[in-house]
Amino acid sequence: MIKKIPIEALKPGMEVVQVPGELWQHLPYLYCEPGIIESETEVARLVELGYREAFVTTEEAGDLSDEVHLERLISGSEIGREPRERTPFGQAIASTMVTYEDAMVHAMQIVQDAKLGRKMDYATSLKTASAIVESAVSNPDTLVCLAKLSEFDDYTYTHCINVAAISVVFGEFIGMSRDELVLLGVAGMMHDLGKTTVPARIINKPGPLTGPEREEVRRHPQFGCDILRHNRDIPERVIKAVMHHHERYNGSGYPAGLSRKDIPAFARILCLADVYDALTSDRCYKDAILPNKALGIMYGMRDQDFDPTEVQLFIKCLGIFPAGSFVKLNTGQYALVFETNSREPLNPKIRIVMDEKMNPIHTRDVDLTAQPEGDGTIEILECADPSAYRKNLMNYLTRN
Repeated sequence: MIKKIPIEALKPGMEVVQVPGELWQHLPYLYCEPGIIESETEVARLVELGYREAFVTTEEAGDLSDEVHLERLISGSEIGREPRERTPFGQAIASTMVTYEDAMVHAMQIVQDAKLGRKMDYATSLKTASAIVESAVSNPDTLVCLAKLSEFDDYTYTHCINVAAISVVFGEFIGMSRDELVLLGVAGMMHDLGKTTVPARIINKPGPLTGPEREEVRRHPQFGCDILRHNRDIPERVIKAVMHHHERYNGSGYPAGLSRKDIPAFARILCLADVYDALTSDRCYKDAILPNKALGIMYGMRDQDFDPTEVQLFIKCLGIFPAGSFVKLNTGQYALVFETNSREPLNPKIRIVMDEKMNPIHTRDVDLTAQPEGDGTIEILECADPSAYRKNLMNYLTRN
């Protein structure tokens, strides 16, 4: 399994796991160079360089693989609500696509307004967030698919909308009211507005930040709040969520070093969605990591960065193979997950789209929970890397 530990706890022979450099925005003192720790001298050097933590693989007695552990976690009856009836994916996806594209246009507008010092259009933000909430209630998997598979060029805008969408999906999963979900969606869209004041050379820097650069990034929540306070219509609950979405369960976050339940609930949800989208998104300097691996990394951050119960709920909400996951089957074929199943997390609904050589084939939908027993049973072997197939995978889920 993957676990985050203090840098001083590294020992010779431990393997540091490769994680995206994108995590520096959330864990600015994380050591990300993968490989085996060779000596105590190497650990001392890392401490001297200012690193405070690293992700390592653990092989303690009784450890389960990440996927088996997450499968048991998601299947646990004590976590999460019973699934309810949803609008079928094929019926819901068209309207969700319109909602997502409209939200992207609005994200471009609010970012532009922030750069020019103009007042936020809060009324349109409410309308946009309300539409996202309707999609989440209708079929949350459609939003999760679009957050993973849609192809918009600018991460600045897509990240705002993805965080809003994933936050609302999670909020709906844990039973928030419609009014709360709308405000949560607004907070998600606006959570990173403060980065419009941070130089692009810092935001897009592929390597480690210098001390001054790190401090500049750490000021962006306050910058965002300053921007939002120009509009007195924006509720304090939204502003506080923007201010504190980089706080951490153990008090190691910023800007106020809040911990545990002192962190506003909206901010804790934004933090989960923010990290997940950062891990699973392509950037100009790094490729996305697979969704199930991202959830494994996030589970390794429990008790430190995330409330352990909340991150478990988040994982159960999205599933072992979140909607939009590109997967390899035991038949050798490839498929896209389009509807998850919290009761049987290893058996979502899939659309088989490619043969063993990744050539497109006539698509076929399979509900892995409703297969006849026998030798022809289809199973998911693993998440596959969609970068090997440089075409828009979303097209496979928007046509019948």
